[in-house]
Amino acid sequence: MKDDSSVHTTGTDTKMDILNATVELIQEEGVACATLRRISEKAETNLALVNYHFGSKDKLISKAIGKLVGTFDDAFAVLEDDSMEPIERLKQFFYRYLSHLQQYPGLAKEMMDQSRLILCSQHEYARYSKVMKTEKLLSTLSEITQESDDTVLGGMMVQLYGAVFYPVIMNSYMNLAGEEPAPEIHLPTLEHQIEMLFNLYFHKYSQSS
Repeated sequence: MKDDSSVHTTGTDTKMDILNATVELIQEEGVACATLRRISEKAETNLALVNYHFGSKDKLISKAIGKLVGTFDDAFAVLEDDSMEPIERLKQFFYRYLSHLQQYPGLAKEMMDQSRLILCSQHEYARYSKVMKTEKLLSTLSEITQESDDTVLGGMMVQLYGAVFYPVIMNSYMNLAGEEPAPEIHLPTLEHQIEMLFNLYFHKYSQSS
């Protein structure tokens, strides 16, 4: 009989090896290539340990994405730069964040697919909010608009995220759609898209300042 005791005696090193292997696979080949078999091979462990430590592939991918997003240091650092005007901080955050996101095939799509795990779990949402510096984003929006209602600020943040992420997410879906070539859609540069959005969205605030 096969001895499965190793599943219960493995320490946190193996868990981190599995997580790091998943992150590396996403970075190198894209989310679609991060299968459980590929992950276990890269981590030099067995499938039973992957399932034991993370419970499911969805949960493992979710944690790997959270760790990967947490490495976008220059994007998050700009939120702390008080030498910049708040609207410029926010603009630079989105530009740098999306620039990083575009480097990883399918990551934007996978983030949307994983959103149900984030929104359906208080623990996952708290972790996501910490990684994404949600409080800092909301306070920056408050600086720009002078709005103090958290519900309104939250709605504004969702609207901005939707507007800046949509082109990236749609591009991910089309590129991963299947055998038929995706239709070519010509869009302005990322920097120009964000500039257009901010000019429209924050027009009344810049006029009143």
